[in-house]
Amino acid sequence: MLNKKSFLNRTLVALGVFVVIVGILALDIFFTNYHTSQNHSWISGRAINSLIFSVLIFLTVLEMRRALGVERIPHCFSWILWAYAIGLGPSYSLFGFTGILFFTLIVFSASVVTAMARNKTESLIYIAFMLVYPGLFMASLLYINRCASTQYIPETSPLYNFLEVDVWTHLGGNRVAQLLPYNAIGLAFVFAVSTMTDVFAYLVGSLFGKHKLCPQISPKKTVEGAIGGLFGGLFGSAVVFFLFDFCHVAGLDWAFFGKQFGLSFHNLSPLNLILCYVVIGLLGSLMTQIGDLLASMVKRYCGIKDYSKILGEHGGIMDRFDGIMLNAVFVATVYMFII
Repeated sequence: MLNKKSFLNRTLVALGVFVVIVGILALDIFFTNYHTSQNHSWISGRAINSLIFSVLIFLTVLEMRRALGVERIPHCFSWILWAYAIGLGPSYSLFGFTGILFFTLIVFSASVVTAMARNKTESLIYIAFMLVYPGLFMASLLYINRCASTQYIPETSPLYNFLEVDVWTHLGGNRVAQLLPYNAIGLAFVFAVSTMTDVFAYLVGSLFGKHKLCPQISPKKTVEGAIGGLFGGLFGSAVVFFLFDFCHVAGLDWAFFGKQFGLSFHNLSPLNLILCYVVIGLLGSLMTQIGDLLASMVKRYCGIKDYSKILGEHGGIMDRFDGIMLNAVFVATVYMFII
């Protein structure tokens, strides 16, 4: 039976997330800083959003530290974890994802030395887990937000006029690659697909759910709800398509955003374009639901209901980003190897 109060609360949270998404996307779309313009050469939407995601990473790392507890990760490691939570964002902004990987290795090396000195080697497995989840998983949002070209973009390319610069580009010097305009649609995929997956899965599962999906991990999740979540992912992907590419594909004189922000800028055929959206919607939804189950498994192992109370009755940042971060890993992978 559908719990109307619970569903209403979830809907309100989804609307709150939607407002945040709109703000983030608006920064990436309307506060751009193309290298041909010097109107705001040091500040851009990307730079502000990088700061926002860095704060989110900081909070999720601290929440996971709290969930695992001092019996698994003693206080002697606290300074290392604080350094990691604070330094992950700046490491990426200055040195890209390679900076994050090396910074993570340095932090783990410091943890090894501390564990040997304090005879706490059993804690290393928990620290290694936390550095990856949520650390590197959440860092995928940074990667998408600062989507960079893996190949040199020549001045003759239509894409060249839409490359961006910001304060982190100046600080990073030659180490920073050319920033592509696909960050907005990437973040839209992450948030829209994940949010609609959660809403549809809960609604369909509450109304029609009969067969348990993984009762040993999450007793309330059902197969029917999971299928509903897949349709939710498709719906979320369709919303992104309508906002970013529909008007350009349909040849309309007006559009929500410039063509450079959408996948249609690649001159894909309408069939291939729609296929991309369908695949991203389905696989993004699947990753979101796997992320939800992973978070439930960790909470069950730690014996907690929520990661924190920073969002009141809705729990912590980890409770809201559990599915989002795995979907972000998927979208970041697409950006890394395809775009």
